[in-house]
Amino acid sequence: MSFEYNLKDLIFRKPSSYVDTFLLKLPPYQVVSRLMVVFLFIILGVIIIEFIKKRQEDQNKRREAHDTFLTVLNSIDAAIYVTDIETYEVLFMNKYLVDKFGENFSGDMCYKVFKNANEVCEYCPNEKLVDKDGNLKGVIVRELQDPVTNAWYLHYDRGIKWIDGRIAHLQIATDVTQLKKLQENQNKADEYLRQAQKMESIGNLAGGIAHDFNNLLFPIIGMSELLLEDLPEESLEYKNVEVILEAGKRGRDLVRQILSFSRRSEKKKSPVRLQEILKEALKLSRSTIPSSIQINQDIQEDCGWVMADSVQLHQIVINLITNAYHAVDQSEGKINVQLKELSVTTNDLPAKLNSDGKYVMLRISDNGCGIEESIKNKIFDPYFTTKDKDKGTGLGLAVVYGIVQDHAGDILVDSKVGEGTVFSIYLPLLEQLPETEAEDPTISFQTGLEHILLVDDEKPVAQIEKQMLNRLGYKVTMHTNSQEALECFRANPEAFDLLLTDVTMPGITGDRLAQEVLTIRPDIPVLLCTGFSENIDKRKAEQIGIKGFLMKPVGKSDMARTVRQILDNR
Repeated sequence: MSFEYNLKDLIFRKPSSYVDTFLLKLPPYQVVSRLMVVFLFIILGVIIIEFIKKRQEDQNKRREAHDTFLTVLNSIDAAIYVTDIETYEVLFMNKYLVDKFGENFSGDMCYKVFKNANEVCEYCPNEKLVDKDGNLKGVIVRELQDPVTNAWYLHYDRGIKWIDGRIAHLQIATDVTQLKKLQENQNKADEYLRQAQKMESIGNLAGGIAHDFNNLLFPIIGMSELLLEDLPEESLEYKNVEVILEAGKRGRDLVRQILSFSRRSEKKKSPVRLQEILKEALKLSRSTIPSSIQINQDIQEDCGWVMADSVQLHQIVINLITNAYHAVDQSEGKINVQLKELSVTTNDLPAKLNSDGKYVMLRISDNGCGIEESIKNKIFDPYFTTKDKDKGTGLGLAVVYGIVQDHAGDILVDSKVGEGTVFSIYLPLLEQLPETEAEDPTISFQTGLEHILLVDDEKPVAQIEKQMLNRLGYKVTMHTNSQEALECFRANPEAFDLLLTDVTMPGITGDRLAQEVLTIRPDIPVLLCTGFSENIDKRKAEQIGIKGFLMKPVGKSDMARTVRQILDNR
């Protein structure tokens, strides 16, 4: 309606504008088409404007998203950078990386910035980030160590589309040095556990061997002592039996060393002379070290006494000499062993000694390869070793250190690579020997008339013990089966004055037998005789009601003294 009116008005009135003039020159039928063209241009213009506006909004959103992305990257506490996947140009470095380098290297080549190289890195992952069609692939995870700082980094590499549309390489490198150390510590802990389990197995084996060996030694030592009582001292047979007895005692000492190694023996400190232990250890070492290696000794014969466990001191000497042997040249090696008494003042007091005074110094040195300064503070760590796997476990020096500390001493190390190593051990000297009662043979071989129930599953051991007790005047009922012994006691519990039993036996063990017997008759004294006491310690024995221990192999004097002491203290 409006259109028809306007059109009619336009035709019959005079033109008042350029548009009117333009339209009046046209036939009426062309006016509509011209107007439609105009409208179409207007609509097209609106569409174009909206398109441009939409595109601008999208660009703004992408820019905002990109800025947000970069803000996130800048907030991450890790080294992050973006490079052009084709030109290797650095497009972005986050704040963490800029702070670390002290400068933003955007625009430079990545291999120049991060590797100080003039060509692409050999292990550059760029080619692995896209497939042959140019499509982005997954994440590549790598663990690398910085050769300069030795720090460890976990690298996440992936391809991304940069804001301008090109393919870029995004790398996030997280410092995992502490995590790596934790992992290494965990690995060490696992290795320590495996070694501990291994040593426990060795200890169990050693303990079992020692137990059986004690049972073999018992008849040798016991029968030798009995034979010496029956033979004239001037006879050749007497001297021969003395040799047998001495060999048996040496075997007993060897068993004690095995038990000490397997942690199955109680550590007993007493006044000892280190020179005697040292000579014995040197004699043992000389038999295992090649004669091409020279062993020099300088031992002060009148060196004083120290309060120590002789077995552990023997272990110290053997370990240090063995270490020296492994360090020296097999043809020109020299090992020097020195023992002397000295006074240490406050000025030259080693770090861990309690006070100045007199000490016994054991020094073992060699002309071997020496110890590097960087590892000198680690040599006493458990399981730390520079030896091949078949030459050591890393426990030797750790054991030495522990023993020295347990004896209130100190150990010093002086070493130069290519010249050799010196270990100096300081142990406090006993100013005065503790008063001890002289052993009176009449007291050691006290006799008695009491009735003893003797139980041991090893018949030769039981027979030797019975002979010893019979010679001391005691009446003995012997059993090699613990169940039979229990039944015998049940039948007449008042007939016995003492139960003397082995610990490790099939069926009913010695401690269980003691409990059963004490349940029947609580006042009977019980004496345990064993090769090792890892299954029952003195505290446990006291809780059960056991009065004492005898450690195999038992000599007659120990047997007489201990049995009489327990019977008298009923």
